[in-house]
Amino acid sequence: MALNKNHSEGGGVIVNNTESILMSYDHVELTFSDMKNVPEAFKGTKKGTVYLTPYRIIFLSKGRDAMQSFMMPFYLMKDCEIKQPVFGANYIKGTVKAEAG
Repeated sequence: MALNKNHSEGGGVIVNNTESILMSYDHVELTFSDMKNVPEAFKGTKKGTVYLTPYRIIFLSKGRDAMQSFMMPFYLMKDCEIKQPVFGANYIKGTVKAEAG
């Protein structure tokens, strides 16, 4: 998990030379819950674009926010569920473990 390490000043996403972007989706909302001592960057609902690579998910927020980008490698994600409610938007719910450092 990394905060503000995967975006460029021009608003684009930064990926390693060994990986590629498989898919991207606009108009995505990212919300953090069940956290103790929540830093300012994780408060509220973030809106932006999500990028899927073979190794991780990268979220880039729109506008000026304390969180410009958020990266989640697959090996740190657990208990992921895909929810498809009848009268609501589809969403993925899961847990991301913080990496040391």
